[in-house]
Amino acid sequence: MLINQPRMWSTIFAKRADSRGFVEMCVERSQTTPLDVTVDASEWELVHPGCTCDTDGRERLLPNERNPCEWHFAFEALTSPKHSTRIQTLDVDFNRPYYGEVVELAMGSCQFFALSFPQLVTLRWNAGYSKHSRYTFSRSPFTPTIRSLSFDGSWDGFFTQANNLTSLTLVVLRVNAEDFRLFMLSNQSIESLSLDLYLEGDLKGPPVDLLNLKSLTLRFCPESVLEIIRVPTLQHLSSLEISLEGIEDITQVVLTAAVDGFAISVMAGLGYVMGIWEGLTRDAPPTIRHVRYWKYSEARDWESDFNGHALIPLLADAHTLEIGHGYLLWWYPGFVDDLKQLGPQLKTIRFEIPEDTEPFKDRGDVYTRHGGELLDRIEELVKYRFEHGRPFSMVERMTVGETGRVSRLQDYVWRCFYGDRGLGQYVRPE
Repeated sequence: MLINQPRMWSTIFAKRADSRGFVEMCVERSQTTPLDVTVDASEWELVHPGCTCDTDGRERLLPNERNPCEWHFAFEALTSPKHSTRIQTLDVDFNRPYYGEVVELAMGSCQFFALSFPQLVTLRWNAGYSKHSRYTFSRSPFTPTIRSLSFDGSWDGFFTQANNLTSLTLVVLRVNAEDFRLFMLSNQSIESLSLDLYLEGDLKGPPVDLLNLKSLTLRFCPESVLEIIRVPTLQHLSSLEISLEGIEDITQVVLTAAVDGFAISVMAGLGYVMGIWEGLTRDAPPTIRHVRYWKYSEARDWESDFNGHALIPLLADAHTLEIGHGYLLWWYPGFVDDLKQLGPQLKTIRFEIPEDTEPFKDRGDVYTRHGGELLDRIEELVKYRFEHGRPFSMVERMTVGETGRVSRLQDYVWRCFYGDRGLGQYVRPE
């Protein structure tokens, strides 16, 4: 029977509401198979009905050895060497919601893992507001085998023993800048790095070069992080994607670039994101030849608080520009004016045309509703560039990956528009 196959039990998901008998059954059935373990202890109740645990002076739960609790110490089965030595992926979540005072989850202070994990490769750790994550383990789980770490919690020095990581995701409210620099110095082999943190204090050493970095994501990071890490690979970038997203009342700009397997994404307010970009590229500015405006969020009214002029310097060397329909139709009024003034090196331009756009010549509500203003702006831009000695060599429809009928409709609308407006007369192929 399949249920008796050890590999069927190699991935175990256990919640704090599950009894220790259930967890023990799972790990026993997996026999010698490498384990992927997810521990979800994020539930509200500190004391499960029927709990037999003792408490110490800090109201942390302690196991009652004479009458073991079936719930709070359900994960002790994993402390057996024959099981803990098999764990290769460990995902621990004991984050608690925050209301007034921080309430420590009982399990967060219990050393329910008594051993290190000699086969551990991936550790995902979500401690949230807990300040005592280091108490969960009686000794460090960071063995030489670990390569991927995802940590969300308070920086308490617990995980700084990890070294030679290839992947790091770090969400920390407050951390000393020099401590973070030393941590990165021990992990210069990182290939994927995602940071969301606040730095404080002074640095005592030079920046760390991340020569192997292929993916960088910065979310709400201070510009001082650029004094700690340097990314030499950025100088080889040649393409850039610009996206807008709305998160509550914050305007977000996401810059994503990909070339030769490298990707960078910066999420922050516009006035801040350009400072991050300039800081990352100050040593060797890349030459961006291809720019794509894409993934436009309609969740907010960008015209009221968004000044896109700051992004125009990113187009200074662009030979090819692709523009999603949201940017031309709804973005700030000066966007098309900025595009008009770009240098003669910009030769190819592509526009996204939604399938429900129609090239109506009449004015009125119907014209506006079906994208007439978007088409007017495209015609205005192409004609202006021609009349001022900077004509495009190619004006095309932007392909966004759709297939089937949608693509045919978009192509049909574009061909009708291109012919009706006579755009060909303003284009000078090279």
